[in-house]
Amino acid sequence: MLPECIKIRIELKFGSAVRYPKDCQALSASILTIVDEKISPTTLMRLFGIVKNGPSKPRLFTLDLIAQYIGFKTWHEALNEGEFPYNSCLGQIDQVFIPSLNIGTQILVKYSQDCCLHMEYLGENEFKITNSEKSKLIYNDIIRILRLDLTFPIVCENVTRNGIKMGKFISRIDEVITHLSIIA
Repeated sequence: MLPECIKIRIELKFGSAVRYPKDCQALSASILTIVDEKISPTTLMRLFGIVKNGPSKPRLFTLDLIAQYIGFKTWHEALNEGEFPYNSCLGQIDQVFIPSLNIGTQILVKYSQDCCLHMEYLGENEFKITNSEKSKLIYNDIIRILRLDLTFPIVCENVTRNGIKMGKFISRIDEVITHLSIIA
């Protein structure tokens, strides 16, 4: 199976979550269009853990094609693109495609000049704040977010604190997201 950070990069490039065989067929066509090489839908199903049969280790050629699809020259480069703070495999990204996240995925969000949030995805567009620096959102808050985009304000549809629904939280218009990354 692929590392989670690589799966997320693929889904961001593809523009959709990869969860079903039909997704792998469409992804195979997308890879062919971008890198001019084919990876079979069955291989993609194995790489994404949709099916368990077949070889457990993909060929390096296949992994290099995956790397090229997400903007790298080689698989090694994709895995070792440089250690970003907090050991993010992705470094900074422009958007988090929330429907593609797996439960437990860690997100780092910086906004304003010095506000920082570490969040864990709980499912159903909900995140738990696991660390907060200089933010009105605090440790253990459960927030519901529909969109996470660089240069947009943070908009929480609901904040639950100690089991009590606190209502909406919207950062000021000038307090936009300045950094966004998936933490590996």
